[in-house]
Amino acid sequence: MDKIWKPKGKKSDKLIIIHDNRICKGSPSVEIMNRLSVESDQSKQEVLQSLHGIPYNYIQGIINQRGVNHIKLILGEDLEEELFVEDEIVKNEIFEYLKSEFNSFEYTSEIPSAFTYVRPKIIGIIVLTAIFLWTSYFAVQMEQGYEYGAARGITGIAIGLATFGIVKLLIGYITIMGITIFLMVKKLKTRSEIQTLKR
Repeated sequence: MDKIWKPKGKKSDKLIIIHDNRICKGSPSVEIMNRLSVESDQSKQEVLQSLHGIPYNYIQGIINQRGVNHIKLILGEDLEEELFVEDEIVKNEIFEYLKSEFNSFEYTSEIPSAFTYVRPKIIGIIVLTAIFLWTSYFAVQMEQGYEYGAARGITGIAIGLATFGIVKLLIGYITIMGITIFLMVKKLKTRSEIQTLKR
């Protein structure tokens, strides 16, 4: 086995092993963990079989963000795995080892701008506001006596929401907006240096 870590912490993977161009991770039983001290090929195989292995050639990128309790392994467009390590020092040690292993990958280090970091939530606020204004228009028209017929798609949904009335729509909008802004501020507090390795 090339390298072994036993991260501490409830949310950490209990065992991370680099072996034969694979990253192996998991939280095996104490009995399996004890087999690490036994110098035999069979014991090593039993340990490795208890872990989830990720071959090097599957990995397209590696992300390590300061203050976040995991290293992210990018395996494809919509596929990723995490190495959970609560101890920041151990996490950085693992990343530095992987950096030396994937030395052909491009390395970058940056602190993202506030806008970039919360862009999905800003887009969410814009979409939410647009839907609220559109639905409110229908609600005001209904309160003035205008009747809408059946409609399909998003227009039908907007008309359906409008039946709740402008007051309830406003309460719902303010509630959802408040939660979104709270989550956005909370996320901004985690903005920190992000180290990236890309194929």
